[in-house]
Amino acid sequence: MTFQLVYFSQQDPKWKDETLGNGTGSDTIGYVGCALTAVTMLLDGHGYNETPKSLNQKLKSVGGFVGASIAWGAVNKIYPNVTLKAFIPCGNSDAPLAQIDAALAAGQPALVQVDRSPAPGIQTHWVVLYARKGNDYLMLDPWPYQTDINQPDYLMKRYAQGRSLQGAISHVILYEAYATNNPPPATPTTGTPTKGAASARVKATVTWGLNIRSSIDTSSTKNVVAIASAGALLTLLEADGASKVGGVNQWVRVRTEDGKEGFTAAWYLEQAESAPPVSAPTPPATPATTPPVSTPAQTPAINEFVIVVNARVGRLGASIYESASQKAKVLANQPMKSQLTVLEDAKKAQAKIGKANQWIKVRTKNGVEGFVIATQVKLP
Repeated sequence: MTFQLVYFSQQDPKWKDETLGNGTGSDTIGYVGCALTAVTMLLDGHGYNETPKSLNQKLKSVGGFVGASIAWGAVNKIYPNVTLKAFIPCGNSDAPLAQIDAALAAGQPALVQVDRSPAPGIQTHWVVLYARKGNDYLMLDPWPYQTDINQPDYLMKRYAQGRSLQGAISHVILYEAYATNNPPPATPTTGTPTKGAASARVKATVTWGLNIRSSIDTSSTKNVVAIASAGALLTLLEADGASKVGGVNQWVRVRTEDGKEGFTAAWYLEQAESAPPVSAPTPPATPATTPPVSTPAQTPAINEFVIVVNARVGRLGASIYESASQKAKVLANQPMKSQLTVLEDAKKAQAKIGKANQWIKVRTKNGVEGFVIATQVKLP
């Protein structure tokens, strides 16, 4: 089925007072539930029968929240036909309009973060984009404004805040969603790739090995199906795969030389002229034979290296800064014991942990990227 417009308001009395995820106090669907409501509209548009209230409960049951922040990849635990395809922070760069447009052309709406207020700083809000109109997008907005789906509601009219279209969008979430009665087309998992098929090579600098995952959720190693060594050739399984190679915050579907398939971080790949020969596929390694990230003999991959906020930082937690300076803008505050994903070389980051006058680039569980003071974090 094609995507249908279905509208929900986070302010609906049926659920506005419900606590969002594992939040507390004022963390209600009505106050901070825009992302949850946007995901609900996406699901219902593909034929799934959810409300913000029912989806809130289902996501809680599968660990789909960090506090009141949604874990985007957890939707797949409820609906296997809904896969997180792209997670693209772009607050400090132009939004990838071509990628958004390609998703919309394929019948896959985009969830984007905008600034809901002209006040200084970014007051984050999530909406659903479903069509491109000139230099603008049509949207479904969880905050009630234009609730009639037969009347167009334009992104720039409400959320430009003086910015260009590329600058008005600060984060992009793309799902590949199919209704249960219309599953995605099967991808061949065996055999030799077509002659001349595009391929990419793992960069020589990726000495820790590059993870190939069954989904692009990096919060766990359970979805790692293979680890490709530096210099390994990978067959690209997407029609536009070659255009993603080397792209920051891009994920691409690949096949390894021994036939294992999954998604990998495109920014650790470089172009290769031809596809590698593929032997008969072998079953995925069992947990007992796949070395965990914490194994001393294996250096964690960058996107697997996790640190936590020290207990001694106090009630306010550790600040995430826009740049490596305490004079920089504070993007987020992370309470003690919060997990942060390191976005720099693992060995260098480990050497800085706990040392004065050092900074580590990190990403929070809800996708905020910035710098944390090295004395405020520790190894798990």
